[in-house]
Amino acid sequence: MAAQAALPTDEALLNVLEQSVSEVFSMMVCSFEAAAVYRRDLSGDRVGESGGVHLVLQGRRDDSVHIDREAVVEFRGALEGRVVLRCSADGALDIARGMLMLQGDAMLAIEEVNDALKECANMLTGSLKTKPLDPPGDFKVSIPFINDAHRDPIGPSCGALVYRLQKGLVSLEIWRREKPLEAPAA
Repeated sequence: MAAQAALPTDEALLNVLEQSVSEVFSMMVCSFEAAAVYRRDLSGDRVGESGGVHLVLQGRRDDSVHIDREAVVEFRGALEGRVVLRCSADGALDIARGMLMLQGDAMLAIEEVNDALKECANMLTGSLKTKPLDPPGDFKVSIPFINDAHRDPIGPSCGALVYRLQKGLVSLEIWRREKPLEAPAA
């Protein structure tokens, strides 16, 4: 029986996500620049506020942004986790307009914005699946969804990548939990 490849580290997952953001955002989103990178647990970098989340970049309150939209894709295999794309209303519009190749002032329906965010999250998760996840095992990904319920984290965060867009901010996070090994059948 062949040995199973080692599971990717948090650092490896974030590195692939960062490369994927460069590829996907270069094609789909007009302008973006890295604003912050958080490694490991995000609990000190996010504070809950009524009805949403604020990201506090580099601990400076003037760099905070209210998170209005959250698109999620879950993955299952030897690891379980989520790729979460969080953004402000302006960031959501930046992504949607870029993906739909629209001018900066074009009006969009909420369904169009949600579809663009879900597709963006799906493309980024697809890169994780094909690069660091599938070699050590067979991973399945969920259909992307808008997380209106703001589900609780499933385990520790690998970290987050935060980008400034034309008018808004976007945070891309990976949350993961190693599945317990199943006992062999008797």
